[in-house]
Amino acid sequence: MKTFKLLFRKHILLPLFTLFFLSACANQFAYNTLPFWIDYYLSDYVDMTPTQQARFDRDLEAFHQWHRNVELPKIQKVLNQLNVEMAKPLSYGKIGEYHEKVKALTLASLQGLTPTLVNLISSLSDEQADAWLKTLNSKIEERVEKAQKGTEQEQIERRQDRLIDQAEEWVDNLNDRQRAQLLEMAGYQIEMRAVFYAIRDSLIDELASVLENRHAPDLDVRINNYLANLVAFRSLEYQNDMALYLARRYELLQRLDRNLSQKQRTALRGKLQEYSDDITAVMN
Repeated sequence: MKTFKLLFRKHILLPLFTLFFLSACANQFAYNTLPFWIDYYLSDYVDMTPTQQARFDRDLEAFHQWHRNVELPKIQKVLNQLNVEMAKPLSYGKIGEYHEKVKALTLASLQGLTPTLVNLISSLSDEQADAWLKTLNSKIEERVEKAQKGTEQEQIERRQDRLIDQAEEWVDNLNDRQRAQLLEMAGYQIEMRAVFYAIRDSLIDELASVLENRHAPDLDVRINNYLANLVAFRSLEYQNDMALYLARRYELLQRLDRNLSQKQRTALRGKLQEYSDDITAVMN
């Protein structure tokens, strides 16, 4: 089981945002070239003018330096804490605690990008802002169409396959019992899909409002609020549904954790240590 990555995988809308936190913990090369990758993925959504590009590049370099100095040590601390505590199965409460810790780390990192995003978004033309939203909606439609192919059981099995692939990046081959538990996880996620889609739509509306009101003096506040809702995948209308989903997921993750073999647990802890070592190398 990939306790760490399964626990913290988010329903993020933009590749820019998912890339960021995962790159922070992935490897030295990905992290050291982070400004390039952010720029690369953002280019799918907006074509910048030379002036915008030059300002964006300078802002990204400043952000990257800040993140290396301020946020990477915090990320490493959580990785090291988790590594120690993963010597034994985590409690239900501890799983929720780590979920909140990583959510806070992710938000802090993303909100570090707010000054960069303020400068970029405030400089967008109407055509650029419209293209951003049009591209985003097109990509989402493509993903939804792909996800809904086949029967519901086929969709659940495809999602199970993805969860298994993710898990086996962290531990040795899963046994039949663990695969069955990930099938259960996949079923939960398919069951919640209507709620996920509704929250996603509300987040898209919020992003559209940010872009539409990009010349307002409180743009930084609006972006920070949007990022907070994005990371939490938050919606007041569906907060009870999400609380129930998280409770069910924590319980399942606890069972998965308890079913790790010693060999799997050792492999998982080794991967956490590898990431921590990478962060040390980057900081030095």
